[in-house]
Amino acid sequence: MPRAKLSPRKMPTQERSRATVDALVQATADILVRDGSAKLTTNRIAERAGVNVASLYQFFPGKEALVAEVARRHAKEQRAAVREVLATRKFRTLEELIRTLVAMGFAAHAVNPKLHHALTQELPARPARRWDAEDAPMLEALGSFKTDVPDPELALWLIDTVSHAVIHRAVVERPESLSQGLLQEELVTLLLRYLRRK
Repeated sequence: MPRAKLSPRKMPTQERSRATVDALVQATADILVRDGSAKLTTNRIAERAGVNVASLYQFFPGKEALVAEVARRHAKEQRAAVREVLATRKFRTLEELIRTLVAMGFAAHAVNPKLHHALTQELPARPARRWDAEDAPMLEALGSFKTDVPDPELALWLIDTVSHAVIHRAVVERPESLSQGLLQEELVTLLLRYLRRK
C-alpha cells in the first residue's frame, strides 16, 4: 500500500468540515466492525456517514486513508490516556509503572477487538512513530527509576514497539489472551528483564 494513500488530502478547518470528517471516520470504523474490511468501500462509507462520495474524496484519497485515520486517532487517544495517568499518579516502583502501562495497552485493545483485528489486517505495516514533546512525561517517568539501559529514549522506543507488536499479533492470532492475563504477565516480565538486565 503506497504511503501517499494513507494520508488525508487536507485537514478540516471549519466546524462543519470537521463534523463531516468525524462522521466519515466513525462510519469507517463501524463498517470494519460490522461487515469486515472486504465490504469496506468509499460508497458505503459515504452512505453510512450521510454525505456524498465527493465530500469523502475532498478530504481522503480513498478508503485506505480513512482506515489509517481510524488507527491514528486510536493511537492518539492511547497516548493521551498514558499522559493523563503519568500526570495524576505516582509510581513507587519500575514494575508498577510497566505493569500499569501494559495493562492500559491490553485494556484499550480488549474494548473493541473486532476493530483492532480489522485495523491490524488492513494496516500490517505500522505507520512511522516519532517521539515528540508529548512523550516527555513518559521519558521522565522511566528516568525516575534506576534501569540498566544505556539510552532511555531508545528503551522507550523498544518498549513501545515490542508492546505494540505483541498486542496487535494477539488481537489477530490469540484474541482470547487479551483478557486471560497470562500474556499480559509475560509481556511485563519481558520488559522488566530488558530494563533490569544486570
